[in-house]
Amino acid sequence: MLTQLAGDTLALLANNWFLLAILALIFCVVDNHIGFRMLVVFALTLYVHGLIAFTLAPDTSSLSQQGFNFPAGSVQITTAVWGYLVPEIRDRRFTLIAIGVILLTSFLSYYYTGHSLQDIAAALFIGLFILYVVYRSLDWIGSVPEPIIFSFSLVLPSAMLLIYPEGAPHAGLLLGVGAGHSMEQLKVRMITAEKEIKRAFSGLLGVVGLLFIIYIGGLLPETLVIHFLYTGFLGLWIT
Repeated sequence: MLTQLAGDTLALLANNWFLLAILALIFCVVDNHIGFRMLVVFALTLYVHGLIAFTLAPDTSSLSQQGFNFPAGSVQITTAVWGYLVPEIRDRRFTLIAIGVILLTSFLSYYYTGHSLQDIAAALFIGLFILYVVYRSLDWIGSVPEPIIFSFSLVLPSAMLLIYPEGAPHAGLLLGVGAGHSMEQLKVRMITAEKEIKRAFSGLLGVVGLLFIIYIGGLLPETLVIHFLYTGFLGLWIT
């Protein structure tokens, strides 16, 4: 029973769809700039994890085997997502909560999913490195003209698709998020609703639409191009 509970807890903390829904709510209800950056971190983390796993295990059939666990994906995504919020919120209590969630995920991954300490240490390092890269990029992106940023948001995911075609869903999500946010900055200039009822409606509409798009995705053919375009539309909807 304890093992089942631990497994369910780990599955929830690192479930990609659950995290994506939370990030969509942050974008729609809390702050669209923070939400956008966290979505970028989310997509990059998943892409990098898949790329590393594919590179170290060229036989893609081995990716599903229990013996190949490097790096620990659940720890990497949890470190990136929760770690990003630490400098944004800058509250000691939240920092302790974030560290606790990351340590709990690492503990559960080590004891209940067969990951080694090396897998977990590598995942922590990669997650923190992605955060560092994103934060450093934000230092100069603010001074770049928005049309150039929009062009970059199209070129980068396309290049990622060419480098690692199996990462099409994550590259597509980055494409949709980046293009949608850039268009919003150029044309819409959306400001998060100030009234609570408007925030709740915005969040509800976003989540309902997200769930509908996810349902439609289950009916689509299993091809890389379709997945790339599908997750691109998903990112556009969120942003």
